Amino acid sequence: MKKLILILLLASTLTNAQESPIIAKKNEFRIDLLSIITYGKFGVSYERFLNKDFSTGINVNFSNNQKTKDNFDQGFRNNLPLYEINPYFRYKMSVSPSKYYFAEIFASSNGGDYKEITRLVDSNNNGYYTTEKTKYTDFALGGSLGYKMYFREKIALEFIVGFGKNLINRAKSPDVITRVGINLGYRF
Repeated sequence: MKKLILILLLASTLTNAQESPIIAKKNEFRIDLLSIITYGKFGVSYERFLNKDFSTGINVNFSNNQKTKDNFDQGFRNNLPLYEINPYFRYKMSVSPSKYYFAEIFASSNGGDYKEITRLVDSNNNGYYTTEKTKYTDFALGGSLGYKMYFREKIALEFIVGFGKNLINRAKSPDVITRVGINLGYRF
């Protein structure tokens, strides 16, 4: 009987020792540092952990890069992405709760400005060219892979690479949506 009690106590101790305090924290906010530094794009994410392997979240990006705006205005590019709203669903592919690889699928509602050169005809039947700016909105589906690690069981560092394809307004929107980032976050 004493051996049975000792085995049960030891088993419960080992079970509790394997459970990480990170798993009890179900929410996380992150800021994309890479996009801010390299693209002038502000990105923020919220993630909700459903269990030890699955999570869902949303990422929102707003672009405010002067170089990209100048390239758009000078005619080096015909679209100027201004925003992206990316809901996603993730699956953790590693066992460790503090360092792991993940795969995600995401959708993207994105939009911005589009510019094209069009030929018009005046009342005297003379043709001329003008630049017309319009807005575009599109929807994309894609996938990503990433790696996440935690420091002090609450500070997150995440590396992510992914791509999606716009589906609806492909004449005006970019063909590819990227999800590339180095994110710093806080889990609570």
